[in-house]
Amino acid sequence: MMTTKTQQFQVTSKEGDFQSALEEAISVAFEALKGNISDFRIACKLIEISGSTGGIAGEKSLTVTIEAQPN
Repeated sequence: MMTTKTQQFQVTSKEGDFQSALEEAISVAFEALKGNISDFRIACKLIEISGSTGGIAGEKSLTVTIEAQPN
């Protein structure tokens, strides 16, 4: 049995958009892990959501961290 190590991937949306940050994190993970397999899949888990908002500049950033591994 082969054990596959999970890796973490983190993406920040400067617009504070959770959906786009999550989709980009999954896409980044997929591209980083896929290799040369034609029917490749990943399993991922949401690890953390963090962000900041406010201030004079009206900052509104949101960071999504996922953990992924080949499935």
